Amino acid sequence: MASFAVADTYPDKPVEMVIGFKPGGFSDAMARKLSEPLTEILGQPIVHTYKGGAGGSIAATAVKDVPADGYTVVVATSLTFGFNPLQGKVNYTKDDFDYLLTMARFDTAFVSLANKPWTDFNSMIEHAKATGMPLKFGSLGPADRLQMEAVMKATGVVIIPLPVKGGANMMQQILGGHVDFGLSGGPHVQYVKSGEMIALAASGSEPLNATPDAPTMSSLGYPAVSYNSVIAAPKGLPDDVKAKLEGALLEAAKSEGFQELVTGRYVGIPPMNGSQTAQSIEEITKAMQAVISASGN
Repeated sequence: MASFAVADTYPDKPVEMVIGFKPGGFSDAMARKLSEPLTEILGQPIVHTYKGGAGGSIAATAVKDVPADGYTVVVATSLTFGFNPLQGKVNYTKDDFDYLLTMARFDTAFVSLANKPWTDFNSMIEHAKATGMPLKFGSLGPADRLQMEAVMKATGVVIIPLPVKGGANMMQQILGGHVDFGLSGGPHVQYVKSGEMIALAASGSEPLNATPDAPTMSSLGYPAVSYNSVIAAPKGLPDDVKAKLEGALLEAAKSEGFQELVTGRYVGIPPMNGSQTAQSIEEITKAMQAVISASGN
């Protein structure tokens, strides 16, 4: 009876959406665009709170221990839940959350200038082998560094990671020739279309939306890393509240305005519901365990 009473009245106050990244970025833009139809569907305002840092882990940590009543959700990435806990530096696990929605998949690729003496990831590795040249790699975080360590272990090529903060800075580093190649979650697309850059490979096992002909890391025989945008809540949501919130989020993600945003930035996928997202987190966790093992860490 209590569950039905909660479901009948939920929500009767604003819902807080804790965003695990700084204001002004694309994750923020997606959250805001999603919140427009979500407000109409739920009949309550969506309040945004920003707790950026540590790849979404600061926000996930903050949300983990709040009441599981459907009034607080976190916007983070698949790696927030499927990779960061494997590093032993956070006080939560993937099992501390109820997963509600996967709203996008970043078009994450390894990219370089088009005038380099290679045309894709494999030919870059072969060039480095033939010349003995170390490759300078623009890295956005620990996951891609481990991925490149796995490549080094498999090929014997020396890859030197150079930490870069943010996609815009990565474009500057590649365009300026400060790195030989780098990881990009989407800003590279305009430069690929202009002919200045090439997509060497998709970081994950899924083909890229903008450049589907680029090989995937899994097709090349290397560990794959996918970056999905995920919404979760503290573990233990009442079943009826979870169903209502999950349904509202899924409906909002399918709205015309939201789909126009994500397809325009090449991150659009069919939105995944809670059970599909939970299964995806399980698969990504296994994939990241494989990356860690292959890197020798």
